[in-house]
Amino acid sequence: MAADRLANRGSSDLDGGVRGQAGAAPEAGRAGSPLPRRLRVAHLIVFPALGMGGTILLFRLLDRYIVPVLPPLEAEIYGAIRPVLIAILMSSLVGYLAFRYRTGFEAELEARNEDLEATRDFLQQIIGGSGEAIITRDIEGRVTSWNPAAEEIYGWSAAEMLGRGIDCVVPDDPETREALRSVEAAAATGETVRDFEARRIRKDGKTISVDITISPIHDRAGQRLGSIGIVRDVTSLKEMETRLVERETLAAVGEMAAILAHEVRNPLAGIRGGCEILLEGYTPEDPRAEIGREVIHQVDRLNRTVHDLLLFARPRAMDPVPVDLHALLDRLLAVLREDPANRTVEVRRDYGNEVPVVRVDGRQMEQVFLNLLLNACQAMGQKGTIVLSTTTNVETVEISVRDFGPGIPADKIEQIFRPFFTTRTHGTGLGLAICRKIVDAHGGRITAESLADGGARFTVILPRAA
Repeated sequence: MAADRLANRGSSDLDGGVRGQAGAAPEAGRAGSPLPRRLRVAHLIVFPALGMGGTILLFRLLDRYIVPVLPPLEAEIYGAIRPVLIAILMSSLVGYLAFRYRTGFEAELEARNEDLEATRDFLQQIIGGSGEAIITRDIEGRVTSWNPAAEEIYGWSAAEMLGRGIDCVVPDDPETREALRSVEAAAATGETVRDFEARRIRKDGKTISVDITISPIHDRAGQRLGSIGIVRDVTSLKEMETRLVERETLAAVGEMAAILAHEVRNPLAGIRGGCEILLEGYTPEDPRAEIGREVIHQVDRLNRTVHDLLLFARPRAMDPVPVDLHALLDRLLAVLREDPANRTVEVRRDYGNEVPVVRVDGRQMEQVFLNLLLNACQAMGQKGTIVLSTTTNVETVEISVRDFGPGIPADKIEQIFRPFFTTRTHGTGLGLAICRKIVDAHGGRITAESLADGGARFTVILPRAA
């Protein structure tokens, strides 16, 4: 019952904010009606009184001046039909007044209905043309209206949502559900909750960020009928804020990288050179030689860190040329096999029949694929099988590196391309971030997924050479 009341009366409750704009038409319609409201009193009191008085006066004049001069027979007939004539005149007067009243009332009612239809159409145009989702629900939480913007934001049509709850768009986690209950409880007390930020789920499963304002809806008696929610999709805004933070971070990294390159690289080169000279005076079995080699190893690691920082903060300019992708990958596999640490790793090639040609900077793309292959080796503990595959499509080429390691945790898969994020005890967390920057600069994209049967797969998608 509450749902019907909200559906039938919700538009009138929502009219308040715009009725002033649409109100001019209703007033004009009432003013032009045949029987304005102010004349109803005249019809009910003044006109009947005047009619009765006029009828009585007419018959008194007849009785005084006309009847006395009539022949006796005609005077007798007149006396007999006089009550009938009075009744006919009075009933005609009453009928005429009733007809006029009804005609005027119907005209005024029609004008009011036209006003209401105009107001309804006006509101429907506002709600339908709004770029924000406008959703009304009854007191049980069932959806009673779902505008086109709500369809676009959530992916659910009005036909699918009317009469049901909104559980399908709310993530199923305790924190989000509790936040929604708190907001709805506040709205139930008559409070308007503004700019409430929350996560929601589209029909296709994509998570979006929204900004919500929820207000209660009451009838004229003040009884709560439900609530109205105005929802704005702020996913793009949040992504822009994230990119802005990343750019600010990159600016700081660039400054830090420049300082490191100037202040650290030269001393590191001196330390490494000094250790190499000292090692010449020790036999390989001397414990001091082992310490010197470890120092050189750590110096090299620091040099790689500085190199990664510089590369990420200040990437090299691209020099794209047509490249045979299979030949490039084969060169990298030869380099991988030369490293003794990777000799227990088998790389199975699963190339497509067509030799794809891509327009890329060969050196930078070598860095991308070598990084993915080395990551796969490390994920499997330097032993196992890696599947390197290529697929040629109409406009793109896909290169996949699949390992059979432990895979990527679900809560980490969206973060692995972020700068400085790493799950390892060693490393800067810049390798995959650099890979993404290089692939993005080539007009492609890189994705990661954890496979149900074990392991992970990284896929690089590049445009084919024109």
